[in-house]
Amino acid sequence: MNRKVLSGVLAGIGMLALSATGAQAGSGGTPSPLTGFFVCRSISGDDPARSVDVDSTDPGAGWGFKLSKIRLGNAILGCAFTKLFSQGPGGTTKEISPNPMTSFEQLKCYSVSVPRSQTGSPSPTYTVEDNLFPGGFDQNVTTGSVTLICAPSSFTNPR
Repeated sequence: MNRKVLSGVLAGIGMLALSATGAQAGSGGTPSPLTGFFVCRSISGDDPARSVDVDSTDPGAGWGFKLSKIRLGNAILGCAFTKLFSQGPGGTTKEISPNPMTSFEQLKCYSVSVPRSQTGSPSPTYTVEDNLFPGGFDQNVTTGSVTLICAPSSFTNPR
């Protein structure tokens, strides 16, 4: 996996974790379960000029590590909830249920190839609001191609 894609995956996971509905100042709250698929596009966001501490030790959703003073760089990935459909016999389509039995707190992301005829042109420009950017707004963010589709997942360590 190349460095840009890995950085994008980590940025996407960080964005999702920080936007969790249970997140609060102080102890951090509890991560929210993921209940849908995400499609991710490369973006050209600005540098928020911030550092953060990361606590990913929550027994249910964490990765088991803490990091201090992590410098955030430019925003490179934007993800949104999406629906996925599979092709059935005779050209029928069926929606894929992301988690029919349970809800997960991690993401597993798949690289995708999009035909040039479907990439869209020109790319729209967005104003993005998040609580990591100074003032909360990153303006004139442009999008690139769809780079990842992420599914709710559960990672276990079989120790």
